[in-house]
Amino acid sequence: MPTRNHVKVDVSHIRGNSYGADIGHRVKLVEVNVLGRDKPAAYGETVFEVDMEKDMCNIFGTLHGACAAYIIDPCSVSSLIVLGNAIGVDGTGVSQSMNLIWHQPARPGTKLRIVSTSMFIHGRVRSARCEMWNGDQLCVSAVHCTVNPWAHKKQAAKGKL
Repeated sequence: MPTRNHVKVDVSHIRGNSYGADIGHRVKLVEVNVLGRDKPAAYGETVFEVDMEKDMCNIFGTLHGACAAYIIDPCSVSSLIVLGNAIGVDGTGVSQSMNLIWHQPARPGTKLRIVSTSMFIHGRVRSARCEMWNGDQLCVSAVHCTVNPWAHKKQAAKGKL
């Protein structure tokens, strides 16, 4: 049974003149789930929605690739943050790689649903998969890997001379 939490995300520090801020403000978190919390294969899942508008388009009138990457970047890692919070692990990190695959174009006037699922969170490297859907059509899929250089590491035994 999924655990559902209501999460308030503080975006007050983002101003309208920074890159993508107007689009970022429109992305809404609608669902948070942690499944198998007490099992080794626990995973987090987050769901976001955004209404596709003209400012998200390329010259062909479809979702711009850079806009898709801009949206997927924070949405994908959110499942790692949620799972980390649930199991007592720091789920944060810096991007190591993000591989996006474009499947179908999305056009203005549609509601895009972004679903992120954590894949691996143990150690320093974390990974999540993310899918951007327009109804039942998959528009973009991604795998995002992050590394947490701040994760607690065991002190190496000090040699004595």
